[in-house]
Amino acid sequence: MTQAAPPVDYLGLGRQLAGLLGASLEGASADAMKELARAYDPSANEARISAEVFIFHKYLIVQACVGAFPESHVERVIGGLFAALNEKATGLQFSQERQDAMEQMWQMRAKQFDAPFTKDREHFLDEAADPTYWKQSITRFCQNVCEVEQPPDIWAGGKGPSHEASQCVTAAIDRLVSAMREMNRLHFSHLA
Repeated sequence: MTQAAPPVDYLGLGRQLAGLLGASLEGASADAMKELARAYDPSANEARISAEVFIFHKYLIVQACVGAFPESHVERVIGGLFAALNEKATGLQFSQERQDAMEQMWQMRAKQFDAPFTKDREHFLDEAADPTYWKQSITRFCQNVCEVEQPPDIWAGGKGPSHEASQCVTAAIDRLVSAMREMNRLHFSHLA
């Protein structure tokens, strides 16, 4: 007699992913992205910078889910993340109008990041000779902070806030993927 596999707790997984997002927002990659945003646009306000850093890291988590969890479960895992984030937002008592605006901003930013992130992931997976990864996604982040007609080359020179952000984002993605692989093992190993 075969025992049925226990159901997957997608909301529980989502809460764990929300915890990873929170840890990322308190980590070196968030600090480096904030520093880069300030260097890119010294006039940008901190609320705008923090919002863009949140969206960027949320996007990284969603993309990491795609490779970390079984394909047939990815949408439900991401749905669990969004449900967990909505739980947290409910406690903040945002108006429906504010929640709708935040959702529209997320949808717009996610679409803006799709093409740059896809190219950056290919560059990363190719282990290119240039070890500065996530250039296009980080450049898109800067443009989201402040749309400039003639944006400066944030990658000029060998070292600077953009290079620090690249290294920190790479390390953050490594940590996310490692944590998600463990989550996958714990929650989906019975499917193998």
